[in-house]
Amino acid sequence: MIAALYNHSIELHDKRLVLWQLVRQQLILRYRRTALGYLWTLLNPLLMMTVSSIVFANLFQADLKTFVIYLFAGMIPWNCFNSIVVQSGSSFISNESLIKKIYLPKVIFPLSTALGLLIDSALSFIALFIIALAVGAQMSWALLFLPIAYAMLFFFSLGFALVASILVVFFRDMQHVIVVVMQAWFYLTPIMYKREALMGKAAWLMTINPLVPFITMFRDPICSGTCPELTVVTQAFFLACASMTLGLALFLNQEKKVVFRL
Repeated sequence: MIAALYNHSIELHDKRLVLWQLVRQQLILRYRRTALGYLWTLLNPLLMMTVSSIVFANLFQADLKTFVIYLFAGMIPWNCFNSIVVQSGSSFISNESLIKKIYLPKVIFPLSTALGLLIDSALSFIALFIIALAVGAQMSWALLFLPIAYAMLFFFSLGFALVASILVVFFRDMQHVIVVVMQAWFYLTPIMYKREALMGKAAWLMTINPLVPFITMFRDPICSGTCPELTVVTQAFFLACASMTLGLALFLNQEKKVVFRL
């Protein structure tokens, strides 16, 4: 596996211009021929957050301004994770014609999609954080931790995406199953509610939900102006390593069969 990783690193370095071109193409195509263009990067999460904040702040009888910031700190990492897993998971299907025409390292397709979505998420974060500041979020030194949180979330998501990309090629129904699983995962993750709000078996699920440490790493600096505890960061680090190890092991084992299954 180490030798295969080394060879892939060399190939990716040689094809770095192709990788960047695929990332750039993804960013351009997403909003091509739309009247508002890149403004949708802000408008999409903003509209969703506005509706969700109004509905759930009334449902939970919470202060609207506080809830907006709380929701923002949970939605940003969730949207990044969900988009990378779902869209990178379908990257071989989306690039089927290109894969059949020329040889490129297979990992370049889920990786370029994930990088494009990471850039998209970072732009959304900056734009939405300015709005969050206007409604009461505070600037603090703890915010400097967020790039580290983003990096660990990215590798955690990419590991899942590599697994999803192989599963979707071998079992086409999986692209629909993954969407359903992600919807269920969303409701089992404390994004719109506090972790303490769940009782019984649902509360137990919080303890085994691997996304919780990543949500906490975003929420602590944004909502309370503090860095996450070392135990949370350690959990997230090992989960990211485990996800990447699992994803790479499956991907490297099956990538040569991909072109024959498309």
